[in-house]
Amino acid sequence: MTISNPTAPVPAYMMRIRNQIRAAEAKADESLLAKLDVMSAILRARQIEDIPAPHVGQEAIIRLGRAIQSDISGANDVFRTHNALVADKTLITGMPGHDDTKVFAVEEEGRQAVA
Repeated sequence: MTISNPTAPVPAYMMRIRNQIRAAEAKADESLLAKLDVMSAILRARQIEDIPAPHVGQEAIIRLGRAIQSDISGANDVFRTHNALVADKTLITGMPGHDDTKVFAVEEEGRQAVA
């Protein structure tokens, strides 16, 4: 179902969804940055001489590391969602898409195949 006039304006709902997916991508980055800030603070705190052992906070670091990995995986899924929406827009409007996040989708599929 391609629109016959590829120069027709993009429908308002597509513009809203585009803005929302970009906001979701930005929030995913902010979440990752916040967790990395906490990780950095924990690591810097345990370098202080007052802390009795170098392994203090290790469980928190491990758990935070898992949360960071989860954020990275989630961000990749948001990028793949973005690609799917762009493909749909191309199908509906006939307008060209973009390939800026395709690399991440292919890389993830390759890793899943290996596993």
